[in-house]
Amino acid sequence: MHNKRIYIPVLLLLVMMTGSCKKFLTQNPLAEVAESQFFKSKYDVDASISGMYRLFQDQMVGDAQYKDRYHIWGEHRSDNFERFLSYTTNQVNEITLNGLTPDNEFASWTGLYSVIARANVNIKKVAGAAAFDSRVTKEVIDKAQAESYAMRAMAYFYIVRVWGAAPVWTEPFESLSDSSMRSREPASKIIDEVIIKDLEKAYALTLKAQTPTVWYMGEGAICALMADVYMWKKDYPNAIIWIQNLFKAKAPTGKVYGGNLVTDLQPTATWKNMFTAPASSIESIWTLDWTFAASGCACMSISYTPNNKQYIIGLEMWQNWFLPYQNTLPLPDIRVRQTHDVWQNNRDKFIKYYASPANPTASYTFPATPEEIPAYVTMYRLGDMYLLYAEALNGNNDLAGALKYLNFIRKRAGVPEYVAGDPLVATKEAMEDAILQERQYELYGEGKRWFDLVRTNHVQKVMDPVLKRRQLAAGSDQVGFPDLRKVLWPLNRSVLNANKKLVQNPSYAD
Repeated sequence: MHNKRIYIPVLLLLVMMTGSCKKFLTQNPLAEVAESQFFKSKYDVDASISGMYRLFQDQMVGDAQYKDRYHIWGEHRSDNFERFLSYTTNQVNEITLNGLTPDNEFASWTGLYSVIARANVNIKKVAGAAAFDSRVTKEVIDKAQAESYAMRAMAYFYIVRVWGAAPVWTEPFESLSDSSMRSREPASKIIDEVIIKDLEKAYALTLKAQTPTVWYMGEGAICALMADVYMWKKDYPNAIIWIQNLFKAKAPTGKVYGGNLVTDLQPTATWKNMFTAPASSIESIWTLDWTFAASGCACMSISYTPNNKQYIIGLEMWQNWFLPYQNTLPLPDIRVRQTHDVWQNNRDKFIKYYASPANPTASYTFPATPEEIPAYVTMYRLGDMYLLYAEALNGNNDLAGALKYLNFIRKRAGVPEYVAGDPLVATKEAMEDAILQERQYELYGEGKRWFDLVRTNHVQKVMDPVLKRRQLAAGSDQVGFPDLRKVLWPLNRSVLNANKKLVQNPSYAD
């Protein structure tokens, strides 16, 4: 028994450092962990926080090839990408044709609850390390707890956007008698009573006006996430407040974001640096760090991979934005050819993550060992927040302010700015459509498009004709997107089997 009590903390540490996606509902309770063997030094605190980030990174980038939920949840149900007919799978067909079933592996929230479980442990336990190590100061504890509250909020925000109602755990398992069976709480309750409150705690614990590390959730990331949450609620006044709080924070370069000028954004000439060197970008807020040395190939569904792709650029996006740039010189929109190799007609060569010429005139060639190129996955950046700010201002009936921030993005991209009175931005509804379109271009491949469509109630408007075209090509009934309940994913069968108090989302019940 003594050996077991020593072994389990070591195993816990290894799980946290390697990012194993062990099921949250079947983890060992903390009562079985000899606490005297863990959380007794600053090293333990740092390892625990790093493990929490690694678990989240594995969910987003993927713990294996084509497991990047960042794109699967945030992009692949939208018009940005569609199945590559030659290499598709049943799961890909379900995602791109609006035919999700409870058997789809990406319908499981288990990995996100693993992140939540680590955050719960950190919030409750890191302070105890101060009794063993004088380096565990109040500042160290506050920072660790702030990041844990913020990460827990991020995980729950993904859960409510993807599945809606969900069980809530805010305490670690500490006894074998703790039940792993809980019913789902309404999404609105989780947002108001867990996510927002966690972010308020995180913000209060965070030292202000500090230069952050781009790989961690600092002041700017907390503000950006809070604004995103309030936009999901359509609470525009609070979203505006939190974006303005973000503008007061510092970028990883040490520059205050400012948020008042186009020059507060990454310059046109170095636009690509946000993705290839985010730590040196004045626009970066929070980015996931995936390097070959630490994690192996970032073989995501749209990035470089030695195998055939299952997803390609959506046909409408290809025809409207990418294809015209095969022959257009000079280049009016600097983003297009730096996002995808437009001369690659298979539509499967996404290059936004990789260093490439600012104004290429020929097809992109990967280096000799492309699997070793780091993939820095953007969670939040200032351009994203400018457009979200424009949307919030528009929602708050400030069309002039919305136009200003929309035009900042267009000016930086090198495309003509809208003028007041242009029918494309003259009304609140037209302005919302223009901002949504600009977000599609600016943030293509950044895990935003599907959530944008859901948040703005544009799913049926945008996806119905797209899906009918895809369904016709697949030889299936052309139903489009008839049931808005299917905006949510089903719960995977394994999730339902692990917690008998769960009820399947309505449109997926057997």
